[in-house]
Amino acid sequence: MNERTVRDAFREAVVRHCNAANAGGTWTPETVLGVTVTTVEALSAATQEWIYELTRDHARQMLAATRDPVLAFPEDGTLPPPGHRFTFRAESRGAPRRPRGRPAPPGPVALLTLRYDPGFVWPCRIGAAEDWLALGRWTDDAAERAVAMRLPAYATWLPRGPLLLVHNRDRRFAFGRSGFRPQYEIRVDGVPLRAGGSVPAHERGSIEYARDGSSTRLTYSVGWEGRHDR
Repeated sequence: MNERTVRDAFREAVVRHCNAANAGGTWTPETVLGVTVTTVEALSAATQEWIYELTRDHARQMLAATRDPVLAFPEDGTLPPPGHRFTFRAESRGAPRRPRGRPAPPGPVALLTLRYDPGFVWPCRIGAAEDWLALGRWTDDAAERAVAMRLPAYATWLPRGPLLLVHNRDRRFAFGRSGFRPQYEIRVDGVPLRAGGSVPAHERGSIEYARDGSSTRLTYSVGWEGRHDR
């Protein structure tokens, strides 16, 4: 399977879909663009990331989307030539982005600390806000969403990209999952975190990234800055 052929075909398909969605008049900025890219064999991580970023950029530019897309990359060895199929749909899930100009809601600053082992500890202050913020390891040009914590590039045991999201509002802290690199499973306190979904954080817990039988586990703790009522 030629991945360049898949990329070229997908670029044409996503433009056609966005044009049709605009013409249909039913698309709203809050709609989530769901895409299934089925191929006869597994796509490389680089091509999956390329498809995700292309989809996100076209949804924002052509559809004024305020929510990130949700993608899946299943394999089907029985597909006839050219060996790929693209399915587009509207979904009602995804992590919302805060409209510009809206003030952040009141609430204390969350103190999130991640630990890989005693030698790798990453503390972060996360203010109360409407929007979800990305937490992960990536290069400066790999993500555009608001950032809560950019983990150091040397932490190569963690998957690259803004896979994990965090949210602090009204003294409730939660973890969410973006649609980025869906081949990775993320489990928070043992609970699978689905794309577009979220789980509440505990005072202490664990975050696990898993793929192809291997996994990396972090522990986390959440505290609150300043005095407040419990």
